[in-house]
Amino acid sequence: MSFWEKLKHAFNVGGEAENLTEREEDLLDKLADGIVRRGMGTPAILFLESFRPLSFIGSQVMVFLKPFIDAMFPSTVYDEFIKIFEKRPGIRRLIELIEEKMGAR
Repeated sequence: MSFWEKLKHAFNVGGEAENLTEREEDLLDKLADGIVRRGMGTPAILFLESFRPLSFIGSQVMVFLKPFIDAMFPSTVYDEFIKIFEKRPGIRRLIELIEEKMGAR
């Protein structure tokens, strides 16, 4: 393999094969519905688009904040959102759902 062929894939971190489960799709759908119902679709899309390259780091920040969140809201849904945002398609799918719901209104 030549140097240029290796360089083509030097920054490939994979993850595109990670698909969301049906449960994760349902959670994202409920989240998108809540965002659009509150009229926050456009600001949410702007935030998520700027945050998308850092989604894994953001999910790790969510892990760091988990003890504080658990003290206020004991919930397993938070853990599921952490797993969703660790996957590359997570934020992209949330943006798509928000856009679909905004177009339907």
